[in-house]
Amino acid sequence: MTLRIRSIDIWKFLFLYLIFQPTIPSLITNNAISTIFNYSDEVIGIILVAVVIFRAMKSQITLLKFERYMLVFMMIFEVFGLISGFFYDFQSKVYVLTDAYTCSKFFIYYLCARLLTQGKLDEKYFFSINNICKIITVIFFVLTLHDAFLSPWFPVADYRYFTHSVMLFFEHPEFLARASITIIFLLAYNYRYYKHNIYYIFMLTIVMLLTFRTKAIIAVLVLYMFYLYFVKFNFRSLLPVGVGAVGGAVYFGYDSLYKYYIRNDTAARKILTEDSVNIASKYFPLGSGFGSFGSNIAAQNYSKLYLRLGYYRMKDSGLQEGKEGNFLSDTFWPTVIAQSGWIGFAAFCMAILSMLTYIINSRKTDIYYFWVALSIIVHDLISSFAAPAFFYPSAMAPFLFLGLITSIHEFPREEKKAKD
Repeated sequence: MTLRIRSIDIWKFLFLYLIFQPTIPSLITNNAISTIFNYSDEVIGIILVAVVIFRAMKSQITLLKFERYMLVFMMIFEVFGLISGFFYDFQSKVYVLTDAYTCSKFFIYYLCARLLTQGKLDEKYFFSINNICKIITVIFFVLTLHDAFLSPWFPVADYRYFTHSVMLFFEHPEFLARASITIIFLLAYNYRYYKHNIYYIFMLTIVMLLTFRTKAIIAVLVLYMFYLYFVKFNFRSLLPVGVGAVGGAVYFGYDSLYKYYIRNDTAARKILTEDSVNIASKYFPLGSGFGSFGSNIAAQNYSKLYLRLGYYRMKDSGLQEGKEGNFLSDTFWPTVIAQSGWIGFAAFCMAILSMLTYIINSRKTDIYYFWVALSIIVHDLISSFAAPAFFYPSAMAPFLFLGLITSIHEFPREEKKAKD
């Protein structure tokens, strides 16, 4: 028996690699090798863009209507952040460019995956890694139960409810939760053919519950809600499930929202949100520029804007420089609002809305694509109130996957007819 790997299979392995890529550098003691893995997703993204540009020059790509809208809106978002970044000089130009790339990387992975696989994939494309994902699921499940209820083998996070938050070999419980739901997306997509995948989805749900990350728990519950409403009972009206999803998210997330946005005046998320609104108004229409506010680049290379705002004096808010600034980039919308201004913020919202509109319309043709694609977007929308969400390194795998299944949905590979 010979193992046959086709060139098109590289997307499957890239998907699996990107699930673990954010945590691999922390597991490697050699600094040089760790750095290579740390920046590998950036390098891969640049290579993908180069290939797409080459294909575009040869007229070998076709943008969907909503993708053209997204591209325009994302370009507006990027241009505003770049111009203001160079004009106000709150960050060095290298980091302005780096942050601009970071903030568009999720879209790059989606679009490149979609364009470069057009007409080359079918619904059975992910069958060959279904078992791999099931094996990963069992490993996660067993290790999580062990660390939650027995003497843990891996470091654990804060104590919540009845045990410590599990994170296994990941740097933070949030990363374990995001890896788990990314695998759920693939198992859910294959569910139309592999009904036993539901047992593995249940296992990963338990893993996510034991991370005790509110936003992750809400996201996976919404995924189940979408399944029951759209797939199981075949309802099509959006209003009831929309109200239910928003109501459920508010109900389960109210305590966290109240704690971080209302009750505590020294909470980093509240401070960042309020200041982002003031910054967008003060530096209208451009915003403060990439690398200046809320992003990981702004935190790592302590923005001059933070000095101007006096964050270095806020000892109780986690907004100081260095390790003390652990909440400087623990947000999403303030980053978008402040760095690209109100116009850039509106453009970014329109880009996401363009994709959402396309996905919503797809429920008439492929309910499984609709279920999974909508869950991917909603997951990051929920996360966006308490995490970098779309800008997370761990967001690349879901958006690569979204690009691949959109390619299958819109341009499925046609079977070659046998010659008579």
